[in-house]
Amino acid sequence: MANTVAAVRSDERWKPASELHLLNQESQFASLELLTLRGLFPKGLRRGAIAEIDGYRSSGRTSICLHVLAQATLRGEVCAVIDLYDSFHPASAAAAGVRLERLLWVRCHGDAEHAMRTADLLLHAGGFGVVLLDLCEASPRILNRIPLSYWYRFRRAIEQTPTVLLLCAESPQAKSCSSNRLQLKHNAFHWSGKLPFLRLCGLQADALVRKAKVIRPESLFIRTVS
Repeated sequence: MANTVAAVRSDERWKPASELHLLNQESQFASLELLTLRGLFPKGLRRGAIAEIDGYRSSGRTSICLHVLAQATLRGEVCAVIDLYDSFHPASAAAAGVRLERLLWVRCHGDAEHAMRTADLLLHAGGFGVVLLDLCEASPRILNRIPLSYWYRFRRAIEQTPTVLLLCAESPQAKSCSSNRLQLKHNAFHWSGKLPFLRLCGLQADALVRKAKVIRPESLFIRTVS
């Protein structure tokens, strides 16, 4: 028995369970670099993983999502937006740098089950750089009805692939299945012009990466798209 154990340990294919876990956490694909968010994600978004952006309305969550899509499509990647409440605005996305010709837009007309099934189909089909699942404005009742098993299934579907599942909602949904969670909270709005004709030119938001080794809040200025 001792000789057998020694032979197995000398084999290069043998690895302790702890090392296998670490290997599983490392993606073979280069991370998606985010130019304006280097302070929060110095290594970018890890491929083959779930990332979450959560915050209330007017917290900057949509602008961050558009920035991620812009960086991916500018690299020539094909991306997808699964839009629960048909709130995606193509003109604003194009102004933010998103290449619309490389974007698949799925409108779900408020049907959460449709949105989750669509995400399942796209993630298992593969070939997408970023799949944005937009659950913003969904009520807690609808979000609580989404089975936790979906997130485990999605995580397994994109492991060892170059796909990033970007989940956007008011509150965290994927729990332990997400690799990064960016929490946003607005603290100030910036206006231009004079009363009574004011124009929103940007907002100040507090951003916090919840799954980083060192949790460090950062202030972001998000400029509105004209």
